[in-house]
Amino acid sequence: MKSLLITILLAGLFFPAISQNFPSEMSLSADGKMLFTGGKNSDGLYDESLIRTIELNFSQPNYWTLLRQNYQSKTNLLANMLVDGIAYDSVGVRFKGMTSYRMLPASAEKRSFSISLDFVRPDQEVMGYETLNLNNCFQDPSFMREMLYLHLIRNHIPAAKASYVHLKINGQDWGLYPSIQQLNGDFLKEWFLSNDGTRWRADAPAGGGPGGPGGGWGDGTAALNYLGADTNLYKQYYTLYTTSKSNPWDDLVETCDALENTPLAQLDSVLRNYLDIDRTLWFLASEILFTDDDGYVYKGKMDYFLYWEAETNRMVPLEYDGNSCMALNRVNWSPFYHADDANYPLLNRLLAVPAIRQRYLAHMRTLADELLDETTTHQIIDNYAAFIDSMVQSDPKKLESYNAFLSEVQELKTFVTNRRNSILNNPEINQVPPQISNVTYAVDGQTWQAPNASEDPWVSAEVNSASGVANVWLHYIDGLVGNFEKVLMHDDGQNGDSIAGDGIFGAEIPAYPTGSRVRFYVEAEAADAAGTRAYMPVGAEHDVFIYQVMPEFVTNPPVVINELLASNETTAMDEAGEFDDWIELYNLSNETVDLSGWYLTDNEDFYKWEFPAGSSIAANGYLIVWADEDGSQGNFHANFKLSASEGETLRLLNPEGLLVDEISFGPQTTDVAFARIPNGTGPFVVKTPTFGQNNENTTAIDPSEESEDRVSFFPNPADHMLTIMYGGKQRKASFEIINSIGQTIWSGEIEGEIELNVSTWTAGLYFVRYKEGVRKLLIK
Repeated sequence: MKSLLITILLAGLFFPAISQNFPSEMSLSADGKMLFTGGKNSDGLYDESLIRTIELNFSQPNYWTLLRQNYQSKTNLLANMLVDGIAYDSVGVRFKGMTSYRMLPASAEKRSFSISLDFVRPDQEVMGYETLNLNNCFQDPSFMREMLYLHLIRNHIPAAKASYVHLKINGQDWGLYPSIQQLNGDFLKEWFLSNDGTRWRADAPAGGGPGGPGGGWGDGTAALNYLGADTNLYKQYYTLYTTSKSNPWDDLVETCDALENTPLAQLDSVLRNYLDIDRTLWFLASEILFTDDDGYVYKGKMDYFLYWEAETNRMVPLEYDGNSCMALNRVNWSPFYHADDANYPLLNRLLAVPAIRQRYLAHMRTLADELLDETTTHQIIDNYAAFIDSMVQSDPKKLESYNAFLSEVQELKTFVTNRRNSILNNPEINQVPPQISNVTYAVDGQTWQAPNASEDPWVSAEVNSASGVANVWLHYIDGLVGNFEKVLMHDDGQNGDSIAGDGIFGAEIPAYPTGSRVRFYVEAEAADAAGTRAYMPVGAEHDVFIYQVMPEFVTNPPVVINELLASNETTAMDEAGEFDDWIELYNLSNETVDLSGWYLTDNEDFYKWEFPAGSSIAANGYLIVWADEDGSQGNFHANFKLSASEGETLRLLNPEGLLVDEISFGPQTTDVAFARIPNGTGPFVVKTPTFGQNNENTTAIDPSEESEDRVSFFPNPADHMLTIMYGGKQRKASFEIINSIGQTIWSGEIEGEIELNVSTWTAGLYFVRYKEGVRKLLIK
């Protein structure tokens, strides 16, 4: 499992941090060497450790009849909702599902529900989500098939989050429901760099299904089958949900054309420009491993989504609706289920290409080893069962008995055991793959040292195989998405691989520009008849090694970061009259420096904030940049803030991506600066701020004495009595309190502390002025 792998990697050497501005389902290992997609525990609305209570209240006494009448038209019925006691008014509710609705007895009340929080209020959401799907567990007395399936496959493919809820309707107990995340734009942003692409759902025409008017499953219509060049031929089989393009159907047609009509010998090289082949193989392997009969591999025409990714111009199939997977009567499905049927081209065409077939088999082995491990997965099933046992037992609306629940839990565990044996005993699966270990990269002989823009890292890997090693490849790419480049690795002692013939293979990754995030993985092919493959990391291409290209330093930089204030309450106001964080630059030279195209950043997104065109700093002059995330207030307002509580690293880069200056700082004190002494050239010290001035105009502050020169007042905000405490070295000091229009409301000297009655003061913002500066005060 990924969590185990992350723990193992903690033993690695230091690796420079990489910016964390990833989709939420992406994460770095603790040492920063690996990037994972998927496998994260859900929190918030879909926290699996909680059973949230949802209460729906309809004003109409005949709401049930109205819901039934609205089913076909998918019309929402107005209701109010409580989630764990928090009210959400004017939500839309309707019945959902197909077989889970139509095949229920008329008297059954445990229907599946779709709840739209934005039905009336466009911005209404619950914990970041606008749509809730409550599923009735039709033909699943365990209440956990879909929960378990999604929980497991999210390690390796985009799949919905899920958790349990307790539903009540108009005060009546409706029992336990799995709550399944909607596959909408929010879902896409969690797994992809954006949701700017195009999303379809494969749908059977009205009345479709086995023998229905729309034709049976696998009829060659909506499984990415090529139907011709006319885009209208596809519109009855796919529902377009969202797009930012004027001609999105062309992308679907081109993908289908490339998939079905490219000669097999060229399919791998051609199709990769239209389809994310690796992600597709993980998708197919997941559906087949868990015998999902509500998706592509069984139906071949519905119950799956397609997403055309805008950043790569490639199609990705998305898993949907796994409530009827993991059935014992399907436990012996072949790993090549429907691969001999031309109406299922993702299986039929892809698995006919030997290299793609071996990649698929490697992924299937990984899934079986990780997700059908009896010790781990049986425990997950037992944990789910214990978690919901009492609620299932007391559920007044459940479709099957409590004894059926107990029996089904055992059936799921039996499925895990039997399915693992069935898959791993397949003659193509049970081939012994090569063993890949000790993958690393080096720069100038230093392993895991982040390169700069002029350096070419050498990647090495140890590969062993009982049948011999035919080939080892290094796959690499600059960026978080896209097609990997592929280069052959050698064991000749001349490619960063130690000595010839020692089983260590090496290859070079070319230099990339500063800030590039380079992903890579290793593929090995055994010298057996099948060409059995293995990958490291085993989750490639979504789990990969990663590094970021670091900037080179400028020699004799003309401009430096001279001072910063990470918590500003009194020192200086910006153009909008706000006390925001600020950064001071100083020009060391005797000439004006053009800052056009320079960058400031507070993380390893080295090009985070760019100085506006025409920016400059005068000879021996100062320039202030406000770190307030508010560019609307002026040209020199950066798109980040400084962290006073934890500290961080601040960098200045020139247009060539070279590092002009860099400073790391720890936790900061309010209105105390971090500045260079001597001015412009010395080390950073804690001192009184000198906004836009020579830092030597004041002396550094001894941190051990800092508290002796401070003022505190409380409570803040105050509404009755205000206490001001002065802890200065002088016996007493003068203070005045000024309102927002500049009127002095109180003035006097304080020795130790004083208590003021502010109950009659007008509510608003005030300023406490004293010898060291100004502090904000709120009266409520």
